[in-house]
Amino acid sequence: MDGPQNYREAALLLENGCDYGCPHAGCAHEMAYLARAQVHATLAQTAAVIAAAIISPAHRHEWMKAIDPEYAAECAAEVTR
Repeated sequence: MDGPQNYREAALLLENGCDYGCPHAGCAHEMAYLARAQVHATLAQTAAVIAAAIISPAHRHEWMKAIDPEYAAECAAEVTR
């Protein structure tokens, strides 16, 4: 899993939260999701720092699609044209 994929996974985990239907916030399931999201975010940040000095246009494109929803939508629209 590369940096942009880790970023997307962290964002997805934060958006979805607990899937078990627990009646209260802060359940053990939700805490596990937050911990997983934090790990993915840390891996994404590490990959970004490492790649910052040597990033290629293709990798920059993947990062931009991962972190900027408007850029991702523009890219998707270009593909469908």
